[in-house]
Amino acid sequence: MGAKVVRETERKFEADADFRLPELVGVGGVTAVRGPERSDLDASYFDTQDLRLARAGITLRRRTGGADAGWHAKLPVGPDTRDEVRFPLGRAKKTVPAALTALVRAHTLDEPLVPVARIVTRRDEWTLLDADGEQVALLADDHVTAVPTDGKATTWRELEVEAADAAALDPIGEALGARPSSSTSKLVRTLGKKARRQQPPELPKHPTAGDAALQYVRARFDDLRAHDTGVRLDAEDSIHQFRVTCRRMRSALQAFRPLFDADRVAALREEFRWLGAELAPARDAEVLEEHLRAEVDRLPTEVVLGGVSARLSAEFARVGADARGSALAVLDGDRYKAVLVDLAALLADPPFTAKAARPAAGELRKAVRKSADRLTASVEAADTAASPADRDTALHQARKDAKKARYTVEAVDPVLGRELRKWGKRVKGVQTALGVHQDAVVAREALRDLGVRVHLEGDNAFTYGLLWAREDTRAHTAEAEFVAAWARLCGSKGPHLPG
Repeated sequence: MGAKVVRETERKFEADADFRLPELVGVGGVTAVRGPERSDLDASYFDTQDLRLARAGITLRRRTGGADAGWHAKLPVGPDTRDEVRFPLGRAKKTVPAALTALVRAHTLDEPLVPVARIVTRRDEWTLLDADGEQVALLADDHVTAVPTDGKATTWRELEVEAADAAALDPIGEALGARPSSSTSKLVRTLGKKARRQQPPELPKHPTAGDAALQYVRARFDDLRAHDTGVRLDAEDSIHQFRVTCRRMRSALQAFRPLFDADRVAALREEFRWLGAELAPARDAEVLEEHLRAEVDRLPTEVVLGGVSARLSAEFARVGADARGSALAVLDGDRYKAVLVDLAALLADPPFTAKAARPAAGELRKAVRKSADRLTASVEAADTAASPADRDTALHQARKDAKKARYTVEAVDPVLGRELRKWGKRVKGVQTALGVHQDAVVAREALRDLGVRVHLEGDNAFTYGLLWAREDTRAHTAEAEFVAAWARLCGSKGPHLPG
């Protein structure tokens, strides 16, 4: 998508007009100071009319001047840390590039992006160096003039300290002797309270079931939007985390189903099932390729015959490209947008039933009991399966139900955490063993398919058969580990499940 992602760890300080830069040599490993270098920066900021990006902690701008002129999206990562996604400047000045619009679509929901402020900065910047001449930090002295589109110009002076190592921020900040900024960004200071990042409400001391449900679903919605951005940027593990969030959301909606209108919850659960399934091929390809490559590397070189590594590269390059393209098409589609709109509407105006007003502890125990009963039924179905293939299928369902049970425990943790945490860890043990089993079953099937095709093309398929045998052993070992994990779960002397 032509983007460059730069992680920034920085802290802002307010400076008076008569501020003078103190001596920084000897502070936080600084042995030399180079500069200043002056630049004039002119940035136009874009957002929806109701400032959805700003309230999510995101800034989007077009900036000229300086070494990094271009379109920038700043995405929150953690305290003092953001990822800045940079796009080329281009010709357009008032139309946000399509790739950048897509990047924040989960927040804007296709509402138009319009100019909300212009900020002009005269910047003097110093580079702080260590004894090896390596950069410790950048220190910027900014004289700012900001004009919101619907207000008057304001001016101020601020300092920015940016460091690759967050540990350098404290000693440098203390040496500056300046006040920490009351705003997280120039845009927030320009637009005021209406642009401040929205913080989720804390759970009351005696929460209702509805309070607990909304807190958890709201947090997963935030996760979903963050991983949406990661998938679009092709960030490591982003597709996996996106699918995990979909599963967590489905499990939560199942657990909290009695608290909401049944039709609304059923429709959303089905949509999250669809969404997770649509991104499954991309994730499955990632997992399988990583595992098979590791397995090939473990084999003695004398049994790796017929260009196996090249074949795997070609196979997964094709599968991965197709799966990623399909995943992005889903995220750009109307159906996905409708899911986000429906979820936002549910959180804004929850369609509660009378049960939502009941005390959380009593009501949510029932959800955990139901998830445990579903898991038990799935394991029993596996034990009575008619064939090995049917047992594999049943164990896969048990794995999914173990995940649901674990996610249900996670969802009620703020209320029942201490009571259920040990049980949840043992459920995770069951899930982990079944996950390895399912991965081995999938790998076994893929290797058989690959081996047959290689053989039909006249190449040596020996190594694929060898890998198949290793996966078969892995599947049986994981099944034995599952049996032991299930015994530990059922024989636990820990807290009994509520209900």
